[in-house]
Amino acid sequence: MDTARIVLGGIAGGVVYNAVSIVVNMVALGERYRILQDQGIYRKQPRLPFFPIWIVMMILVSIGLAWLYAASRSRLGPGPKTAIAVGLVVALIAGIPGAFAEFCWGNSGGYVALWRVVEIVIGMVLATLTAGWLYKEQPVQ
Repeated sequence: MDTARIVLGGIAGGVVYNAVSIVVNMVALGERYRILQDQGIYRKQPRLPFFPIWIVMMILVSIGLAWLYAASRSRLGPGPKTAIAVGLVVALIAGIPGAFAEFCWGNSGGYVALWRVVEIVIGMVLATLTAGWLYKEQPVQ
């Protein structure tokens, strides 16, 4: 596997994932978050510097997705079909349990949980597609 291409693809995928996250959280959930903050359900200020940490986390997740895509190519074949499969499987494993728990136990409602799943699925699939598009195997000499 080409580590440099994995990191490059992961960084590019992380940019895409962050863009999806911004759209979902600002456009789809922004007003809902304000309501939940006014009701005291969500904090008005984060405990930690959320945005820089979140951006780095999404890049690291995307590097992991790029690595999984690169590792899967020999078994599933290179291309978008493999990238979509990897992104979707990881998204469902990572997204569904947390959203389900939030829906069952949280006070934020099903709308927030649903949009979190949408963010994770679309973000991870697009991040993996981006990473896969940039990934190229170096020929063995």
